[in-house]
Amino acid sequence: MDIRRVRPDDWQALRDVRLRALASDPDAFGGTLAEGLARPDEDWQVRAASTETVTFVAEATDGFVGMGSVGPAPDRPGIAAIYGMWVAPETRGQGIGGALMDSLEGWAREAGYGDIGLGVTTTNAAAIRLYEARGYTDIGERFPLRDGSPLVVQIMAKPL
Repeated sequence: MDIRRVRPDDWQALRDVRLRALASDPDAFGGTLAEGLARPDEDWQVRAASTETVTFVAEATDGFVGMGSVGPAPDRPGIAAIYGMWVAPETRGQGIGGALMDSLEGWAREAGYGDIGLGVTTTNAAAIRLYEARGYTDIGERFPLRDGSPLVVQIMAKPL
């Protein structure tokens, strides 16, 4: 298993793993599968090439089996945020989530961020356990996953 930063020429594989994640675990993301399918190729190319919000992937011999992105938190200068964490169901429990978190946090630290946060649905106990084990704490902020969803996202954060 290789954890690495996505390259611009990985855009199609990044699109595929993101669409797989949205199909597999729709309640883990603010975006929907329909929105992902509607995005033009240019959007995926920009995402893969971004240097402001960067994506790391877990790559197995048969393709990407995990992903996560990190970049500036909205409306919070100096704080990094993790977005779109996902590990394929068949590879969960093998340390991939923690390895992705190491890379995301490492990038944020090297980029000069002092704190990092993320959002997770309150019903995602496995993800919450992973984040708590890595030192993230619930900071008490809540908001709906998306318009019309009964699911609630909690914000967790920690100093880097």
